[in-house]
Amino acid sequence: MAGALATTGLLLGAYLEVPRERGASAAQAVPGRPVPGRPDAAPPRRPMSTYTTRFKPGEPRVRNIELAARILDGHIVEPRTTFSFNDVVGPRVRSRGYVPAPAIMGARLVKDVGGGICQVSTTLFNAVFRAGLDIRESRAHTMWMPEYPEGREAAVSYPQLDFTWKNDTDAPVRIQVTYTGSSLTVNLWGERKYDVRSRTSERYGFKPYRTGVGRGRKCVPMAGREGFEIDVWRTLYSGGRKVRRERFHTEYRPQPKVTCV
Repeated sequence: MAGALATTGLLLGAYLEVPRERGASAAQAVPGRPVPGRPDAAPPRRPMSTYTTRFKPGEPRVRNIELAARILDGHIVEPRTTFSFNDVVGPRVRSRGYVPAPAIMGARLVKDVGGGICQVSTTLFNAVFRAGLDIRESRAHTMWMPEYPEGREAAVSYPQLDFTWKNDTDAPVRIQVTYTGSSLTVNLWGERKYDVRSRTSERYGFKPYRTGVGRGRKCVPMAGREGFEIDVWRTLYSGGRKVRRERFHTEYRPQPKVTCV
């Protein structure tokens, strides 16, 4: 259940921190798109889960969030198949409309093309988590950001670092993504297999932060935040009986206080 982390290049190493052990609200409009490749099949119409995250309006990262959300919206995951965020969303490059925005690299924020897209993968992660679907591959960021729930996030970096999950139900799962100028919502439609209960520990293993100075146009000022560890448990039930219990363990690095000059 727990996988070892391997650092592959700057971006991959920046996002990875500690292996995880596998294991909001929004108005829900009934999806009406036909299932791709199956024109006669009705799209899934039963809500499985929903999750919303929020962000500051007007920031460059909002552009990247919207681009990924549009690509993801309406995607169908057939029964017994595995969804890959990187395969579906594709590369985050300027030629596809992505812009530079703050992104996590190690214990710092720097401006990088496609920055902020992890808000989409993390919102999807939490919808999948709540739906009781089989989370196959996910890694936390090295730093905790207040936009995301502690210990429940999925960092992505094309093409190495991916978020994958399996539709282990007997019906298709449809991903619906909606957004406003300050929020992003993922709804999943299909047939639930499990009921879900979850619990999050208190923070522990605190580590102090340092101060530093950054230079250059890629520098992003930071206020500083101590590091900590946290555990999340997800328990799946079927017919009132426990099927399995999964633990997601995360260690967040301290975030330095950075002044840009």
